[in-house]
Amino acid sequence: MVGSALEQGFQNRLDQVQKQFVSVAEMARSVGVSDNAIYKWMSGRGQPSVANLVALARAARVSVEWLATGHEIAAVKRTAGHSTEQGDYVFVPHYDVKGAAARGGPLRSEQIVDYLAFKTDWVKSRLKTDPRNLLLIEAAGDSMAPTLEEGDLLLVDLGEPRFRQDGVYVLRREHELAVKRVQRRPEGTLTVRSDNAAYESWVVTSETIHVIGRVIWVAGKL
Repeated sequence: MVGSALEQGFQNRLDQVQKQFVSVAEMARSVGVSDNAIYKWMSGRGQPSVANLVALARAARVSVEWLATGHEIAAVKRTAGHSTEQGDYVFVPHYDVKGAAARGGPLRSEQIVDYLAFKTDWVKSRLKTDPRNLLLIEAAGDSMAPTLEEGDLLLVDLGEPRFRQDGVYVLRREHELAVKRVQRRPEGTLTVRSDNAAYESWVVTSETIHVIGRVIWVAGKL
């Protein structure tokens, strides 16, 4: 039994965690315990073992420390999938997907590997965007070299779900995410191209392009 899990407030945190799941039954299946065990923890009639506490934290995508004690900034993961403002900082979710190589459906909360902190004032004044609209992914391949290199961290503004101005965008292409430069042509169509001249560009209409968001900041190795 974990002593810190017995502290007052554990049931409140457990209640917050439970809201991430469709039902208590789903939560129980994710942890590997019975529905009754979850109800006991939530009512204060029992406490999870060390193994179950760890399993619960993993299933809910929160830290064991926060779940047990209520401390540690990883508690922002309670709003998994969204940037969260806390004090002077905004914590932006970093997804375990790579631009130009991410297969599957829409970005999901279980793909989050960590959160990075940015000064809220810097985001609002320098990037001029709503901090709640941000997420981070990694660049893959060399199609956008030298602008973007393999493994560069890309800050994406989801507040721009359509093309508005020339820039670098994260696009959905069938079952992949592609990071490309999009430019408007004189006749109104759009050129989608790679900064690496070895890759071909293509022309599309604004109605057929599926924009996930615009890349507004990049971090990488020198």
